[in-house]
Amino acid sequence: TLVTRDIHAIRDFHGLHHDIVIKPLDGMGGMGVFRVGPDGLNLGSIVETLGENGSRTLMAQRFLPEITAGDKRVLLIGGEVMPYALARIPQGTEIRGNLAVGGKGLAMALTAREEEIANHLAPILAKRGLFLVGLDMIGGYLTEINVTSPTCFVEIAQQTDCDVAKKWLTRLEKELA
Repeated sequence: TLVTRDIHAIRDFHGLHHDIVIKPLDGMGGMGVFRVGPDGLNLGSIVETLGENGSRTLMAQRFLPEITAGDKRVLLIGGEVMPYALARIPQGTEIRGNLAVGGKGLAMALTAREEEIANHLAPILAKRGLFLVGLDMIGGYLTEINVTSPTCFVEIAQQTDCDVAKKWLTRLEKELA
């Protein structure tokens, strides 16, 4: 993963990985997510537009073909890892699985690798005062740490016996007591 405002750094990253995804660091809901393949077609235009000519920070990541199985949202509440993730699965020719752009949400138990990553990060993030966190994972790789407004409570609760909102409120009450 590369986080930068430097178009040359993104070009170098593309040269190294050949097939990448570029998105605004402060984006949400799949807005502004672009895949740039090995030919590099439109790389400059995409970076200039998304990066607003160097004034906005972008994230570049190697494209992970495992996206077809979903971009999984794993929730952490007060340092506790929730037992289910919501796999947001792209539909049709999309690479974006975000529900806001038509991705299908499927709740599922965490894999051993997802548990390993989440259990490693949960206490670190909690110590930093991050009470509610959404970890996004694709194919066993951590792709994002969302701290402003992580979603998927409703979808996980509807499909499992895990009432995420109730767990969040209970934990919040403990913290404030």
